[in-house]
Amino acid sequence: MMSEPKRLHPAAAILTFFKQLKDGLFPFVVLFFVNDYKLYFFIGLAVVLSVMVIFSIISWTKYTYRFEENELRIEYGLFVKKKKYIPVERIQSINESAGIVQQLFGLVKLQLETAGGGIEAEAVLTAVTRKEARRINEALAERKKEAGTETEMENPVEERGSIYKIGMKELLVAASTSSGIGVVLSAAFAFISQFDELIPFDKLINRVSFLTDASITVYAIIVFLAFLIAWVLSIIGVCLKFANFTVVKKDEDLIISRGLFEKHQLTIPLERIQAVKISENPIREKLGYATVHLLSAGGSLSNQNMSAVLFPLIKKAKIAEMLKEFAPDYTMEEQLTPLSKRAKRGYLLIYTVPFVILSCIIGYFFEPWGYFAFLTIPAALAAGLAAFRSGGWNIRGDQLTLVSRTVVKTTYLAKRKRIQVLECKQSYFQKRLELASMQASTTSGFGGTHFHVKGVDLRDAGEMFEWYSYEKSARKDAVL
Repeated sequence: MMSEPKRLHPAAAILTFFKQLKDGLFPFVVLFFVNDYKLYFFIGLAVVLSVMVIFSIISWTKYTYRFEENELRIEYGLFVKKKKYIPVERIQSINESAGIVQQLFGLVKLQLETAGGGIEAEAVLTAVTRKEARRINEALAERKKEAGTETEMENPVEERGSIYKIGMKELLVAASTSSGIGVVLSAAFAFISQFDELIPFDKLINRVSFLTDASITVYAIIVFLAFLIAWVLSIIGVCLKFANFTVVKKDEDLIISRGLFEKHQLTIPLERIQAVKISENPIREKLGYATVHLLSAGGSLSNQNMSAVLFPLIKKAKIAEMLKEFAPDYTMEEQLTPLSKRAKRGYLLIYTVPFVILSCIIGYFFEPWGYFAFLTIPAALAAGLAAFRSGGWNIRGDQLTLVSRTVVKTTYLAKRKRIQVLECKQSYFQKRLELASMQASTTSGFGGTHFHVKGVDLRDAGEMFEWYSYEKSARKDAVL
């Protein structure tokens, strides 16, 4: 029994200190380079660091957790005492990770997530021993059995389970074809926008003033090098995140592990999977690869993207076989009902009209070079045509498959009992063409997950509603 209040490992104070350091000290570092009063800077820095150390230690002493009356009870707070009681049956998954500090002390970080989700996990135990982590898992399992929310496993130790490990080739292909370059560039722009007043742009511009007389070739090389560096950084980031990626299916749970320097482990019960999402960006689609995500009940907003990845990169031809092994309730459907041909014109207009307007504006204000913007129109037409051809749907048994494309082609597999809402929407133009947009929603993630397909024939939309109708399904089951 774990009814007595327990404290986290003292390393939790170190983690709290580093978190404060990361969040609050960076402006001081920037001020160091623009402040002429270095003495006052160091005095202020020493005071701030001392306060951070004291706060971290007191926060650690005030944070306790315990299991009592089928609840995880957490008490914390420096000046105001706060209590958080989480019923055991609400805990859907436990994400186990280990950063550099945890690994130095042989500890792990536990994130206990509920079906409601949120910006952060419902409860976070930043530093517990591996032995304590096992005790917490055992205590949760024991109390779930007592509450009748978990069935007893038969011979859990003897069952080996299925294992999937990402290969080095797949890891490198996943890293080199990911969209991480956008993350790197957006992070750089965000940094500049936050500290543009403190960065000495005038001095930097003076140092590169020789580039004002450079040719277009030189500017092209500089832009190319910038994107190359961002691409290399994104490759390194993806490799570090997905290194040692392993999926183990044990009994009715999927245990997903990943990470090199910072290790993560997530346990997802199969019964909590709400849907399966298969993504193919244009490069991976041409190479015959895809990424498979699990949309599960629970999960914080900060973790849902990375922790829910089932296969970071996998040959599309193998998805059906791997789903049968690791998520047997879901099947990959190859045969789809295509979108109505009447929707083709709408897709082409939606994709091309914005580029036509933008090209006209750029061409008018920046002639003659601005006329090159009109070269984007054929690409927009091709993207609209690809989006139309990729869209479709399928119903087999109790599974709904929806496929759509913006830039990335996305396939959504959902069971009828997991779909919370099925909506049919019509714009003015869709009504005239007897078309509709279908949207299916599940409870996974923060605020739910919504997936839609535009340009469905109105009769096909009616067929989906007929399939989704629980009343008709109940009558059919009664007859059978």
